[in-house]
Amino acid sequence: MKKKPINKFDTLVDKLIQEFIKIPNFDLTQTDEIGNKVFNIITFRLAEVSSYKDLVCSHFIPATNKAIHDSKVDFQNSRYKVFLKTNQLDFQETLYDTVRLAYVGLFHKLENYINDVVKLPELIMGDLFETDGTVVKWAKDKFDFDIRDWQQFYITHKINWICNCVKHKDGFPVKLPKPIGFKYADENQRIKIKPDEFKRDCELLIQFYPIYLQTIFLFAQHKLATEKPLIEKEWEHSPDLYIKQVENINNLETQMTAFVNTLKQMK
Repeated sequence: MKKKPINKFDTLVDKLIQEFIKIPNFDLTQTDEIGNKVFNIITFRLAEVSSYKDLVCSHFIPATNKAIHDSKVDFQNSRYKVFLKTNQLDFQETLYDTVRLAYVGLFHKLENYINDVVKLPELIMGDLFETDGTVVKWAKDKFDFDIRDWQQFYITHKINWICNCVKHKDGFPVKLPKPIGFKYADENQRIKIKPDEFKRDCELLIQFYPIYLQTIFLFAQHKLATEKPLIEKEWEHSPDLYIKQVENINNLETQMTAFVNTLKQMK
């Protein structure tokens, strides 16, 4: 009996569900209109990267390789070949140019995902918050964590850096600061990345997306739990409960600080 091929979208959603399960009240994503909307947004953004990876690797790259082959054949058969300097015709540069441009598209997909993610806490918990200000601002003020700081994670730094080098430096690796893997890149040559590396970066980014999702919701939960300070006098009839609440908040602060420190080490 022929084995049924794996459906990439089924696999994608299954993995996403495993991440949503870690979020309190996950069942809301199945029964609540807003929660379901959130689930669909994230699923769409993940599928978008997966489809883009397949588009580039399965269609753009093969088409580029064919164009390179055809150009080489035309060159070899050209009656003017003797007048052309072969060493000035870098046919492979067309392939590298295609990959570089693919990173530009990949970064914009990452940017769109983050723009969606940062809106989710207010969409779900907006009525519960007691103070003004977004969760993004809360994370920055309380933990000095900027979710749009692309340089704090290697994979996002790499994608953003290549994008900026392509858009502003004609593909030369001169933008600062450089990702660790490009620290000693030859600045006289354009960035050269093979298709397999682009494919791996897409797959790594897909694995990384849930980290952003978990992170923004953890900050939202912290804001919800700590935005209003505990006033001991208001708990004078329940001193034991007050002490327990203080302990819970202190534990939450410790856990969040440790979590943020861990994130900052993922460079």
